[in-house]
Amino acid sequence: MKAEGLINRACCFASPSTQSVPVVRRPAPGFHMTKRFIGVVAWVFLGALGLAAQGEQIFKGKICWVPGERAAVLGESQAAAQCTDARAKRGAKYVLSNPESKTVYQLNGHQKPKVLAGNDVVVIGTLDRATGTIDVADMFRALPPKVTRAKTAYIDCDACPRGMAAAWLAAFQELTDWGRFDITPDPRKADLIFLFSANPYLGDYVTRDGPDKRPVSVDITYMDVVDPNTGESFWDDSRQWGALFVARATKDLIEEFREELKIEERATVGAELSRSRRDSSAPLSH
Repeated sequence: MKAEGLINRACCFASPSTQSVPVVRRPAPGFHMTKRFIGVVAWVFLGALGLAAQGEQIFKGKICWVPGERAAVLGESQAAAQCTDARAKRGAKYVLSNPESKTVYQLNGHQKPKVLAGNDVVVIGTLDRATGTIDVADMFRALPPKVTRAKTAYIDCDACPRGMAAAWLAAFQELTDWGRFDITPDPRKADLIFLFSANPYLGDYVTRDGPDKRPVSVDITYMDVVDPNTGESFWDDSRQWGALFVARATKDLIEEFREELKIEERATVGAELSRSRRDSSAPLSH
């Protein structure tokens, strides 16, 4: 089933909680997936929406730390303060926190919390209600609102010799088929830059003079979704598929980004509905 159909099936709101759908990751046949790929999309908000205990679910929040062994209930100021410190103190635990609902979940079985400390994230995992712990299958940085609001895009294949030259046309075809963005030939008119390269992005799209001058070995296809005003990378991933499969790797990376963007867009709708329900059920003040 296509991703769109699965998303539509997963995105039916139920009252008072949203329905929960298992998350299935689809590896490409014959290739090693370097990072993550989400096949079925669902969303579950911390505290605001109900959480099913069976099967993998998608959670959103911020990676923070709390002292001690167990999950805690934090005030908004406490959670904000702890999210600013990237290093947990001795004995502290990295957790997924939602200051709005003042809830915290412990995270089990993943090494990324330390790397993503202080960031808004999407977590795929299974919740143990009894202990307040999410058994994490995968975790990645959430997309910022600027990405979900973007309408135009510019494609840049940075220092793309030999086989990497296939990335630009493959990206243009995939983005055109998607239809989500208007492709512009002027990066100054773009909301987002889709940057492809055989080298990791250095974050210098705005500041450097000319193309990347590092030596190129066409082995890994890197994709970054870049802010054209600041050079910040909003999203990145790669495929180590070699020079003969640059076009296929490019399309696969865009498809992965496409599904994650749909998570963010559906999550925004879910948050607004949940907030509206809370407001409508709140007692009137006199």
